Amino acid sequence: MKLIDIKTFVYIDASNIRSACLNSCGFRLNFAKLCKYFRNKYPNLEKICYYEGLSKTDDVKRGYLEELSKNSGCKICTLERKSYTEPPRYQKYICKECKAQNNIKIAPRTLKLKSNVDVYLATDMMVDAYRNNDKMHIIVASCDGDYAEAIQNVLKINPEAYITILATPRTAVRNCLSSRLKMLSRTIGPAHYSLADITNIKDLIMEDALRESQVNTNP
Repeated sequence: MKLIDIKTFVYIDASNIRSACLNSCGFRLNFAKLCKYFRNKYPNLEKICYYEGLSKTDDVKRGYLEELSKNSGCKICTLERKSYTEPPRYQKYICKECKAQNNIKIAPRTLKLKSNVDVYLATDMMVDAYRNNDKMHIIVASCDGDYAEAIQNVLKINPEAYITILATPRTAVRNCLSSRLKMLSRTIGPAHYSLADITNIKDLIMEDALRESQVNTNP
């Protein structure tokens, strides 16, 4: 079976793969270029879905996503980011001289944002697998091990599916790829699953140097 000959569905975990490319492999990912790569590579491409959390007040990001959708034809799937405060962390120390116990702050109080787009992506992937009960190629751009169970369920729903994880390699200086996704290579096998190294197409999908320079210098 040649993957380019069957229906292809792409799901992009934007925050995850963006962070992995930057922190693990040292390049900024251009999502418009990534979508163009998929459209050129797979003639039977059915859809590209882009998942990301979005704050209510982030008009800049909202404008960027509208442009991305218009220029690349991908479907933008967003969830509102919920904010929560993570309390400070303390660790107990005992003074060797006076034996007094002291609580030392080792991490400050921090504000974090959460949107749970991984659940959104996994649900859409399983619905598409159910609706297309024939041969289909699923590509997930992410390093997140939380998709491991969803991938196994997709293959139960549609045994004709083939799944590719497009991610940064585990051999990178700062590893981002979950071991759970790597283990699926053994439990599922090459007939239905593979890991693809995103650095193999780095030159086609990375932000160009001029624009990256502008992004880094703008406040």
